[in-house]
Amino acid sequence: MVDAREKASLDIQSNLIDARQKGREEGRQEGIEIGEQRGDQRGKLKASIQIYEGLLGDSVTSESILNSRSTEELESMVANLQKRLRDRTS
Repeated sequence: MVDAREKASLDIQSNLIDARQKGREEGRQEGIEIGEQRGDQRGKLKASIQIYEGLLGDSVTSESILNSRSTEELESMVANLQKRLRDRTS
């Protein structure tokens, strides 16, 4: 009877360890996917900024400067440049 209890206890511990490991792996994968999405979004914003600046005849902001900006700052820059382009063509 003791052996059966010990085996059951070991099985439960093993299942908990497996579940934790699976949870960590899933969390890690989800984090990677979120990071990739954010990176894609930031890349598109930076490219848009540089294109808009070129179209407006402005000096093009360097990649290193754009990399130091937050996503919110990049979004604001895009919005301002788009407005300048619209105002210019109106």
